Amino acid sequence: MATVVGTRTAREYLRVSKGKGRTARSITDQHRENLASEAGHGPWTWGEPYTDTGSASKFATKIRDDFEKLLSDLKSGAFGVPGDVLTLWEVSRLARETGRGVELIDACEAGGYLIHITSHERTYNPANYQDRHDLISGINDAEKESRLLSKRTKRGVDSAVADGGVHGKITFGFARRYAVVDGRSRPVEQYADPVEGPLVVELFERVAGWNGRNRESTRAVEQDWLKRGIVSRESKKPFTRQNLGQMLRRKAYVGIRVHKGTERPGNWPALVDPALFNAVQMILADPSRRSTTTTAVKHVLTGVLRCDTCGGKVSLRPGGRAYDGRLVYRCYARDCFTVDKVEVDAFLIGDAVHPGVILAYLSREDTAAGLADTGNDSELSDVRSQLTDKRGQLEAFEDEDPETPAEARLIGRKIGKLETEIKELEGRERSLTAPNPLTAIFETGPGAAERWQRTEVTAQRAIAALLLAPEAIGQPCIRRVADSESGAAIDRIRWASKR
Repeated sequence: MATVVGTRTAREYLRVSKGKGRTARSITDQHRENLASEAGHGPWTWGEPYTDTGSASKFATKIRDDFEKLLSDLKSGAFGVPGDVLTLWEVSRLARETGRGVELIDACEAGGYLIHITSHERTYNPANYQDRHDLISGINDAEKESRLLSKRTKRGVDSAVADGGVHGKITFGFARRYAVVDGRSRPVEQYADPVEGPLVVELFERVAGWNGRNRESTRAVEQDWLKRGIVSRESKKPFTRQNLGQMLRRKAYVGIRVHKGTERPGNWPALVDPALFNAVQMILADPSRRSTTTTAVKHVLTGVLRCDTCGGKVSLRPGGRAYDGRLVYRCYARDCFTVDKVEVDAFLIGDAVHPGVILAYLSREDTAAGLADTGNDSELSDVRSQLTDKRGQLEAFEDEDPETPAEARLIGRKIGKLETEIKELEGRERSLTAPNPLTAIFETGPGAAERWQRTEVTAQRAIAALLLAPEAIGQPCIRRVADSESGAAIDRIRWASKR
């Protein structure tokens, strides 16, 4: 009598670290080899795979969404039935953090799932002590290589920065020459790109009005480049005014390397004359220069007012005959209300003679102290003491070299727990040492009304957003006349929080 072999369900976890055209091919290669492995280790039926693009290293900044989903499914049983197989091309696809890798192995063991590593040509049972040891050892090796690579990369970046060397993304306007150094292709020269370089110089000259050109705005350059079909190198999209503004401030064009706030001479020739660059910076810094014509920077309160009926935002429009053409605030989404702008501004802002809510609050001597919440000094000292202790513990555990799978699992769990605790303590430290955002942009106390008149509208809007918030003075919500005691602005405002 023939023996019937049960068919298991296999689900892949496919991951690649980088994209830029190679992502699809790499995942395809992994999938093809995984399918081929069924011949010697199946029979399997194939379930829906988990797919991620991103590093498995602890130094990665991108969250691996499908890894988290895989882990959750393994723990909940949604992955499949006991005996089903998690298929990976190599063990490093799984995790390069011992703690996370052990967590996943634990979940597979608890659920009765197997782990097949295609490059090993072997299916592991996490419940078997030897298989478990081999899997954890593989993850340990992957973590070691990841940390070593990170250290080498950082050393290379620091060395390039110290020498003012070429490193990182190629700035528009430049090109690079590469050579094989120590067995790897490395940038050895940066120079003006024959097509993009002249465009960068043109941009600076047009904004500054140099070399016989008429002085133009970035808006004019944006529209001209759009007509000429000039697009960015990578996205192939037209340049916006924001893109051009960023280019005009980029010090790489005058041969200066900027890294983490530190500047030093680069080892490439300047693309733009330093005198031209400085002339453009003066133009960009001119406070009288208009960068936009929208109402977003003309009016203070449109960003903080809300409709009391629907909770929606408020817009500014001409009021028509009923308001003799004066501007009015109106519910943006549903036109639930209309109210005179002058009346609302007089009540909420006011002036030096008749200060409104904001100016009266800013003029108080105790305003800055009232908004500052830097915490208790003893509490901050305690948090920092805990941070020092836990960082020391984490460093000690990370230097451990576990000899057994059980020891590796224990260390991995402790590392994971310490990392979570350190993250929470760091957040608490930031909240206890956070500066008062109001005092950074405005001097409160006597004379605030006069200083308010000299303050730019963008700063006034930022101040209004800080003060007219539920956690501060309160958020003003405009009611309909039918829901108010009268049609006066003061009676039509309901504060969303207690003042």
